[in-house]
Amino acid sequence: MKQPGTPNAAEETRAEQNQTGEKQKPKKIPTATELISHYQKRGLEPAEASVKIIEDLQNALVRVVSTSKNNASNTDKLLTDARKIDAINGRLAVVDAKLETKPGYAETFVLGLASGAALNGFNAVLPHVIRGIGQVWSAVKSGTDPSSAS
Repeated sequence: MKQPGTPNAAEETRAEQNQTGEKQKPKKIPTATELISHYQKRGLEPAEASVKIIEDLQNALVRVVSTSKNNASNTDKLLTDARKIDAINGRLAVVDAKLETKPGYAETFVLGLASGAALNGFNAVLPHVIRGIGQVWSAVKSGTDPSSAS
């Protein structure tokens, strides 16, 4: 026995609209009795028509569920990728901030020259400072020493 095609209400309503020229109305969902009568007109017994309707509904349900699962997994994948990109962007911002705070080659060279000059100046001044501290120490020591009282 040849299986009849599934009813396509959308094609029928388009054909009717094209003939009458009316604007598109909301699609009317056929009732169970209308579906059974549709399959009976195509040569199926009422029991066979009911089975065919149930099969069509199950197939439609499976298509809808599998489509929603695929959309959900795609959405989850996009959210995961977006989170990864955000994490990478945050790390790059930290690295960029660290690089901006570090001096470049020219700045490093100038800092080296300045610190070398300061060290040379410190080495030139240090003996004079130590000699001055030594003189002050000896003056205090001789002034407080009871044996050198005159």
